[in-house]
Amino acid sequence: MHTDAMQTDATELFAPWERRIDSWADLQTAINELTGLYRTESFVWRGQSDASWGLHSSLSRAIHGATGRYPTEAELVEAEKRLLDRARIDWRLDGIPALQLFAQMQHVGVPTRLLDVTYNPLIAAWFAVSRDEKTNESDGRLLVFGSTKAPVQLNSQWNANRPRWHRLDSDAARHQVNWGTGLGRKIWRPPAVHGRIPAQNAAFIIDGVPIDLQDGHSVARGARSWTASELREVTSIPMRFAHAREGQLPAANAPVFTYRIGHAAKSEIRDQLERRFGYSFSTVYADIEGLAEYVRRWPRHALLGR
Repeated sequence: MHTDAMQTDATELFAPWERRIDSWADLQTAINELTGLYRTESFVWRGQSDASWGLHSSLSRAIHGATGRYPTEAELVEAEKRLLDRARIDWRLDGIPALQLFAQMQHVGVPTRLLDVTYNPLIAAWFAVSRDEKTNESDGRLLVFGSTKAPVQLNSQWNANRPRWHRLDSDAARHQVNWGTGLGRKIWRPPAVHGRIPAQNAAFIIDGVPIDLQDGHSVARGARSWTASELREVTSIPMRFAHAREGQLPAANAPVFTYRIGHAAKSEIRDQLERRFGYSFSTVYADIEGLAEYVRRWPRHALLGR
């Protein structure tokens, strides 16, 4: 769930909907209240160590780095087609269905549209408060995605060589199936092909890039409405935000809730998660690549003990 900090500030998008967490007790209360209010909802969670960061897939960020702008859905699809062709022709990975191939790409750092999330709120919180010299003094963020729909299964619809969403050739076609509207979000729990997947209780969000609705606006509303092009600057998927209220389910069946974790609370929350629950870098990144990443991030500590 590492996120590149070089993004447009997303504070305006999140601020009307966020709730503050300023202690370990606040975090426990927030988790218990949300899951208690919506007992039939299935939640996935994402933690980011800087509350101002938007939510962009690695493929969206890569295209932005190459072009200076965030892609439309059509541009994202074209990039995916090129990546699949290159993997299958040049690297001879032609026997792997598209979704499984994207998951393997994601694991080794090839950019994809998949967004990492977890079914475990404490692991998401660990990512939000994890040690990082660049963000230690920044507030963190929790994003919570609800979905009453069944998770994606690798059946004939989802286990093909061509992704299902590549068949949608216009925003009108995408709108018909709620791809890019905030109501068609898919959650996929991939097979445990890497140790990191079960260690993080990991899943992926799969959705389209935000598209304009019939009123000319996209789906994020708070202090103001947002057009799809504005929303794409801060997120590569649509989000229908909601406030958690007792006795009142969100109008959308795929609500998003957000919490801002004060930077002064990070050390307390991190201590509780690491000391009492055993969530540390070595247990969250439970593979040999995790060890390599640990040494890259903190060479003085790893090699010199300080």
